[in-house]
Amino acid sequence: MSEEPKANVDMRVMREADIPFGMKLKNITKWNQLPADWKRFIGIEPKGCFVAVDEKGEDVGTVSTTSYGKKLAWIGMVLVPPERRRQGIGTALLKKAVQYLQERKLEVIGLDATPMGNKLYITLGFWEDFGLERRQGQGRPVASAGVEPMKKSDLGAAADFDELVFGVPRPNVLGMLFRDYPDLCWVAKSNGRITGYAMMRPGFNAHQIGPWVAVDPLVAEELFKTALSAVPGKPIFLDVVVPNESAMAIVRKYNFELQRPFVRMFLGENKYPADTTKMFAISGVEKG
Repeated sequence: MSEEPKANVDMRVMREADIPFGMKLKNITKWNQLPADWKRFIGIEPKGCFVAVDEKGEDVGTVSTTSYGKKLAWIGMVLVPPERRRQGIGTALLKKAVQYLQERKLEVIGLDATPMGNKLYITLGFWEDFGLERRQGQGRPVASAGVEPMKKSDLGAAADFDELVFGVPRPNVLGMLFRDYPDLCWVAKSNGRITGYAMMRPGFNAHQIGPWVAVDPLVAEELFKTALSAVPGKPIFLDVVVPNESAMAIVRKYNFELQRPFVRMFLGENKYPADTTKMFAISGVEKG
């Protein structure tokens, strides 16, 4: 694989005024984000999302970062217009994100790559961890049991449970998703303790389920059925953890078909591995 040329671009911090540009690039690639997603990226990491600007002053790309304390950070939304690809802009954006995170002393840097992108990431030192599959299906009324709407008072316990599965705390992401879509968040409990939770959010092309985590497949399926029932007749996406055979079995059972694969990658040692036996679907490839 030949190396891309070095891009002659500058980087500036992304602001909310840049969201229409991000949406323009996102729409070209037919990704699922809404303006609210971009707003959350900036809200979580106000100094860590960037726009590439060429020598003519034209905006030519985006990248986001999402930090979970000082332990783990995620890189996402690496977008470049089709006519400006293979000019080194994507590489420059990725390097800018890595530089920003390393300067902030983040211990682990991860991303979820498309098959096309992972070739570039490997050349920059990233290594493959496990596979993900974007699956697409449709909401429908399905009877479920043992699941209740998430309340604000559940957030702390849900975040504690999630930390054991995701590997590091991420109350910032969970809190923002609950704040924006409280009617699309659910918990399962046993003897008052949380045994699983699922969140869903609207998207440009479909509602998206994730995170979806549970102690076992039985709890996971009840949460999944609850999410399906919330948006009957509407398309649904989710990014399923391939090593979790139970997750794969559930989505196949409800006729969720493969849309495209991804691969989870890390730069350097992953000190905080996820428990893939309890992680059924990730929050999204843009933030881990």
